[in-house]
Amino acid sequence: MFSRCVLFSWIKFHFSLSPKKEKYPKFLTRYCQAAGFCLWILLKYRKFWLPAYGYFLPNIQTTEAITLHRFCAEKVKQFCKSKGGLFIKLGQYAGSLQNVLPREYLQELSTLEDQAENVPVQDLLQVLQSDLGSFCILLTNISEKPIGSASIAQVHLARILTSSTVVAVKVQKPNTLVHFTQDLRFLEMVLSVYQFLKGGYEPAIWKIFAEFCREIQEEMNFMTEMANNRRLAQCFQGNIHIHVPDIFPNLCSRRILTMEFIDGMKIDDCLSLDKETRFRISRTLHEAFARMIFQRRFLHMDPHPGNIILQWPQDERQFRIVLIDTGKCYSIDLAFTRNLANFLIAIALRDTQRLSRFVNTTGDDCGMLLASLFLGRKMAQHWLLVDESEIDNRQHKYSLEDYIHLLTSIHPQWLTVLRPLLVIRGISRKLGYPKDVSTIYAPFATQLLFKAWSKTLLTYSRENYSVRNNVS
Repeated sequence: MFSRCVLFSWIKFHFSLSPKKEKYPKFLTRYCQAAGFCLWILLKYRKFWLPAYGYFLPNIQTTEAITLHRFCAEKVKQFCKSKGGLFIKLGQYAGSLQNVLPREYLQELSTLEDQAENVPVQDLLQVLQSDLGSFCILLTNISEKPIGSASIAQVHLARILTSSTVVAVKVQKPNTLVHFTQDLRFLEMVLSVYQFLKGGYEPAIWKIFAEFCREIQEEMNFMTEMANNRRLAQCFQGNIHIHVPDIFPNLCSRRILTMEFIDGMKIDDCLSLDKETRFRISRTLHEAFARMIFQRRFLHMDPHPGNIILQWPQDERQFRIVLIDTGKCYSIDLAFTRNLANFLIAIALRDTQRLSRFVNTTGDDCGMLLASLFLGRKMAQHWLLVDESEIDNRQHKYSLEDYIHLLTSIHPQWLTVLRPLLVIRGISRKLGYPKDVSTIYAPFATQLLFKAWSKTLLTYSRENYSVRNNVS
C-alpha cells in the first residue's frame, strides 16, 4: 500500500494533470505533488543517508554534496514559488535556519522574500472595489506592476486623489484564505505521519503548529497589521534611526492596507557601504529589537531583509531603518521576558549553569544547543578555550535529531521569540558584524531585571513599614 502511494505521488509530481482532464480536486493534486517532490529530494540524497546519519547536515561539505545542495536548493525554491501560499512561508522560515540547513539552501531560499508569483492587477481591483466601496475612487494611478509580491498580498503604488500623495497599497491576493487553509491541512497531515513514525504523541509539536496557525490567521487580517503598526510606531516615537510607516485608516480593510510609501534599499543591499556604517546599522537593528522585547514586550515577527528598508534623509551617517509588514507581531508575557533576560545575560557572561536553568528543559545540553542557535557559531569556538582537535570533535556533536529534540522538548514560546532574532542575527552576519550580539541585548535585559528587582524591594519595604507602624 505504501509503495502504491509513493508511486502515485511520484507520477503526480512529474506528470500533473491538465485542467481540462483533471479527475481529482485541485487540493489533492497539490498535496500529491508536494509529497512526490519531498520524496524526490530524499532520493537525491540517498548516497548520503548512511554517512550523514547522526551528523550535522551543514558539515557534509564534499564537492559532490555541495553540487547536490545547489541543485536541490534551486529546485526547492522553484517549487515553493510555483505553489505559493504556505510553501513560500515555509521556504522563508527555512532560509533563516542558518545552523540547520546547508549554506546553499540559505542563499537560494533567502530570495523568496519578495519573489512570489504576481496576480494580475485587474483581479486586485475587484478586491479594492469590494472592500473600500465608494472610497476606492480616492486611489488613482494604481501601478500595473507591483513593487512587491509575497505569499499573501501584493503591493502597488498609487496616489491619493485629494492630496496627490504617493502611497503603497497592499492588497490581499484572491482565494488566499482558501489556499492557506488547504496547505495547513496538508501540513497537519505531514505532522501526523511524522508522529506516527516516531511512535508516540508529542504535544510540543502541536503547540508549535497551533501557534503557527494563529500567526497565519492574524497575518491575513490587515486590520491587525494596522493596529500592530500603530503600537510599534509608539515604541519608536522620537527615535531618529527607527521609523514605522504611517497608515491611512480610511483606506484600509481586512484585505487592504494603505500606507506611506517608503523609498529606499533593502538592508542586505548595503554591502557597498563602509565597514563602520554597516556595523552601526547592525547594532542599531539589534538595539531596536532589544527595545521591543525588554521595554515594550511587543515583537516584530517577520524581519526578513525585504521588510527592513534603509533610508538616508541627509547623509550616510544619518541613516534610518524602516520596519514594514507588521502583520505578524507577538506580545510577550512578563514572566517569559524575565527568563529570556536571564538567558541572554548567561550567554554574555558565558555561564552554562545559569543558561540551562532558565531555559527550563530537561538536560543541560539543550541550553547550550539553544545558545548555539542564537549565536550562530559552535559553542566550543565561542565559549571554550580548547585546541583545534577538540573543536573539530564538537563540530559533529549536534545532529539533526538533536535539533528535532530541541523543538519537541522546549517551550514553544522560546522558539517563537528567538525565531526573528535568528533572522536579525543572520542579517548582521551578512553585513560583517563580528561581535557577539548577546552583549547588545544584555544591557536591556539587565535594565528589565533591575526594574523588577526595584519594584519587589519597594513593595517589600512598604509592607515592612506598614507592619512596623501598626505594631507601634
